[in-house]
Amino acid sequence: MPSERATALKPPKTQIGDAPHGAKGDAADPPGLERARPGRGVNPDEQETAHIEARLLAIGEAQVRDMKAREAAQRNRRPWNFDAPAKEPRRWTLARKYRVPVLLVVAYTVIGTVLGLSLAHQFIWFGEVAYGPLAWLLFLGLLPVFAAIWFIAARIAQAQEPRARSWAGRWLVAYPAWVVLSACMVATAPWGWAALLGWTFGSPARVEVQVTSVEQRHARRGCNHTATFELQGATSFRICLHRRLEGAMPPAGGTVEVSGRLSWLGLYVEQVHAR
Repeated sequence: MPSERATALKPPKTQIGDAPHGAKGDAADPPGLERARPGRGVNPDEQETAHIEARLLAIGEAQVRDMKAREAAQRNRRPWNFDAPAKEPRRWTLARKYRVPVLLVVAYTVIGTVLGLSLAHQFIWFGEVAYGPLAWLLFLGLLPVFAAIWFIAARIAQAQEPRARSWAGRWLVAYPAWVVLSACMVATAPWGWAALLGWTFGSPARVEVQVTSVEQRHARRGCNHTATFELQGATSFRICLHRRLEGAMPPAGGTVEVSGRLSWLGLYVEQVHAR
C-alpha cells in the first residue's frame, strides 16, 4: 500500500464534469480568465495573392489606356501625354520695321508681272537692249535668295500644318516652283512698269518699224497671226495681229508702219498698217 506521504503529494484530480462543454480533458480556466474561442481566421497568403492580382489588373488597364492614347495621338498628330498642355508651334512674324519695305517689294513685283502680261506684249521698250542681259544675271542671282526664303517659309508651314501636303509635293514640286517663279517675277517686272509708263505718258504717233518675224498658228483665242517688230535696236514681244492688222503683212525683213503711243521709254503698238 502506498504510504501516507505519497498520497499527500498527489495533485487533486480534476473532475471531468466540471470542464467546459466541448473542451474534453482540459482543465477549467479560473473565473475571469476564460480563453477567447478563436473564430474563422483569414489566410495571409490568400490575402496577399488577391492584393497582387488586383495590382496587376490595375497596371494592365493603365497600359491599355496608354496604348489607346498613343494610337489616337498618332492619328491626330497630337501629344500623347494629355495631362501636360500641348505646346502650340511658334508662329513666325515679320518685324514691324521690315513690313513696309517687304510689302512695297511684293506690290512692285506682283503689279509689274500683271502689267507685263497685259501691256508689255504690245510695247517696244527701248531700255530692253541694256536691261535684257542684266535680267538674266538678276534672275540667277535671286535664285539662292528665294531658295533660302522659301525654305524657311516651308519649314514654318510644315511645323504648323504637318499633314497639309506630302513631302514630295512640298519639296519636289511646290518649293522649286515658288523659287523659280519668284525670281522670274522680280526680274521681268520692269517690262510691265515700262509699258504702263510708256502708255500713260506717250503721245499719239505713227512710225515705221522693221518686221523681224511673222508666225501663223492655229489658236483658240483668235490670235492666229503674231509678229515681232524692231525699233531703234529694241525688239518687241510677239504682238498679236488679231484686230490690229490692216492689209497684208509683209514677210520678215520688210518694213511696216504702226500707230500707237510714242515716248522716251518706247512705243506702244495699237495698230499695224501694212502696204
